[in-house]
Amino acid sequence: MFRPVNDRLLSGLLAMALTAVSAHSLAEQGDRDKPIQIEADRASLDQLKGITVYEGNVVVTQGTILLRAAQVTVTQDKNGGDLAVAHGNPATFRQKIDGKNEWMDAQGQRIEYDSGKNLVKLFDNARVKRGQDIVMGQTLVYNTKDETFIANGPTGGASPAKGSGGRVTVILQPKKKDGQ
Repeated sequence: MFRPVNDRLLSGLLAMALTAVSAHSLAEQGDRDKPIQIEADRASLDQLKGITVYEGNVVVTQGTILLRAAQVTVTQDKNGGDLAVAHGNPATFRQKIDGKNEWMDAQGQRIEYDSGKNLVKLFDNARVKRGQDIVMGQTLVYNTKDETFIANGPTGGASPAKGSGGRVTVILQPKKKDGQ
């Protein structure tokens, strides 16, 4: 039987994407208790190496969570930590915000989650959007343990994030006052 992508992958991706835009936003609470469904054209498992690979139109769902990628590779280390890497053109992630009719969307050519290091990374034209708030950069990195966030523009010969001119772009809407 194939080892499914676990809650830590989805929670980590969600935590990064949500915190990138707003530190106080919450994911749909019921998602954690929902079953995880993975669909792909192919799946392979190497138990000795602890590697599971899903390829071809990969769709991972859990409640309101939706991850789409061309390939998702999950590697488990000897300590039980997982490294999940999603590749796409782009790889995308979506989840409903708890208690609101609002969605969080994230994308990058590559999305990584390292449960052992508590890091979620979006690479290559990374973008996170919550409502009308947007963060864009070449890389976006979120530490799920200490809740720190870093956005970087390209370095060296890397191509700039689309629309960013090679810099990090953060667009935050004004907070609405009570009664508005």
